[in-house]
Amino acid sequence: MEQKTLPSWIAVDWGTSNLRVWAMDDSANILATQSSPLGMNAIAGDEKLSFEGVLIDLIDRWLPTDVPDGQAIPVVICGMAGAKQGWREAPYCEVPTAPADLAMGAVRPDVADPRISVSILPGLCQRGDADVMRGEETQLVGFMALHPDFSGWVCLPGTHSKWARLSNGQITAFRTYMSGEVFALLSQNSILRHSVDETWDDGAFADAVLAAKAQPSGFLHSLFTVRAGALVAKDGAVVPPGASVLSGAVIGAEIADVLGLLKAGDEIALIGAGKLASLYQAALLVHHHKAIPMDGAAITLAGLTRAHRVVIG
Repeated sequence: MEQKTLPSWIAVDWGTSNLRVWAMDDSANILATQSSPLGMNAIAGDEKLSFEGVLIDLIDRWLPTDVPDGQAIPVVICGMAGAKQGWREAPYCEVPTAPADLAMGAVRPDVADPRISVSILPGLCQRGDADVMRGEETQLVGFMALHPDFSGWVCLPGTHSKWARLSNGQITAFRTYMSGEVFALLSQNSILRHSVDETWDDGAFADAVLAAKAQPSGFLHSLFTVRAGALVAKDGAVVPPGASVLSGAVIGAEIADVLGLLKAGDEIALIGAGKLASLYQAALLVHHHKAIPMDGAAITLAGLTRAHRVVIG
């Protein structure tokens, strides 16, 4: 990007493992984008790295040689840069909260480079049913900007999946499920690793999703059937693939819990991409809930744009 097309502001999504930045103009158009594997964990584990240094290395070509006093380019950051181990801690906002409340909770770390001014958005916490999120709240804000009349639950699949309830322009509650981590632990580090391979069967997945809701108290027993089913099968019998059954049991248990929280008229939305989002879409469809996965990067950028308008004014 040439000097004459300098951004009006810069959007940053700073995750645990990765970093993504966008150069933006005044109309929320993307001028350029960059990404890096230097997420919070990489920086916290290397004393030679700093958050400001990593950021400047990534965006330096977007910045002017110098700027007049008071005219630094705004940088709005969501994600783990605001964690305790991050650049500067941005204390959690507590639910229920509105998008403007989150934006107003931004902190502004001191920076050595006068060409930028940095605002780091806070995460979100819930005290009654203890829970936290950092980064996903910006996706929720972006979703709300694009779907202002939505009322119901939004699912964000991941290692730790998040479900958030949106109502009347606020994030009113949320729940985290360790489904992705549990699946990884069981399929790689438990006895079930002998029964989980690349083989997949959509029907077996759907059956396991249904069983998880029909018999929620039998979750731990259902896990062992992944192993036992293959051991006791008669010669020539078709054994459901372990990966399909295990995935259906874990995701199914998560979705069954959320379905029990639905109120009359609640919708369900899905933010994500790739195989995992497709599995959640399929699991929801088993229960007759249609949710089309939406691109997470675009939703994040919409949330950062909305925050920028509040933070900068």
